[in-house]
Amino acid sequence: METAGEDVLFEYLRSLKPGEDVLIEYTSREPVHILLHLILRCLQKKEFPVIIVDELDQLHVFRTQMKLAGIDTKLIDDANVIKIGGLLKTGNVLGKVDLSKEFPIRKKHYEEALKRVNADYTVRIVLGFDKVLAMHEGEMRDLESLFGYMIRPYLGDESRTTVYFINTELFSERTRKELREHASRVVKVRFEDDRIKLKIIKSPFLSEYGKRIEIEVKNT
Repeated sequence: METAGEDVLFEYLRSLKPGEDVLIEYTSREPVHILLHLILRCLQKKEFPVIIVDELDQLHVFRTQMKLAGIDTKLIDDANVIKIGGLLKTGNVLGKVDLSKEFPIRKKHYEEALKRVNADYTVRIVLGFDKVLAMHEGEMRDLESLFGYMIRPYLGDESRTTVYFINTELFSERTRKELREHASRVVKVRFEDDRIKLKIIKSPFLSEYGKRIEIEVKNT
C-alpha cells in the first residue's frame, strides 16, 4: 500500500503540544487502521516514546485490519501497551486495568503501568475508549466518574500528549459534545475518492479551524 501527502500530517503531529488531548473522530466506514499506522510511523521517525492504551481489545482489531490490508504490523507488535479490559495480548503489555474495579483502583493500576516506561515524555495512543464511554452512558454518575478519574486529571500534564481514536457512532451525541469540550483539538476523519481526509474542527489556534489534510491511499 502506498500513500501520498502524508508529509503534511507529519508536520501537523509535530505541532502538538505536551499536555494536549486530541480526538480523532471517525465512523465504522473509515479505514482508520491506515491512519493509525501512518501516525505510529511518524512518531517512530521523530523518536517519540509511544504507549498504546488498548481498551477492550481494539488494538487486536486494528492490527488484524492492517495485516489483512498487507500493512506491516511491527509498529504494533513492538509497542508498549497498557490494556484496559479485554482478553487478547497484543504488543508488549506493561500492565492491565480491570474494568470491573472502582474508578480510583483503575486509575491507580493505570498509573502503576505507566511507571514501567522509562521516559520523561510519552505520546499515548488510546484505542477503544468509545466502547468504554458506551458502557457508562446509562448512568450519568458513572460517566462523570469516568471523566473525573480517567480523563480530566491528565489534561495539561506535560509529561504526555494523548491521542484518542473515537468511533462516534458508538455513543450518544451528548457524550461526544462533552468529550469535545474537554479536548484541546478535534480532527474529523473521512475516506472519499481514495483519500483519507482530515478536517480540524477544534484547535488551541484559531488559524487552524477548518484546515484540511488529505492523504492519498493506493493499493499495490
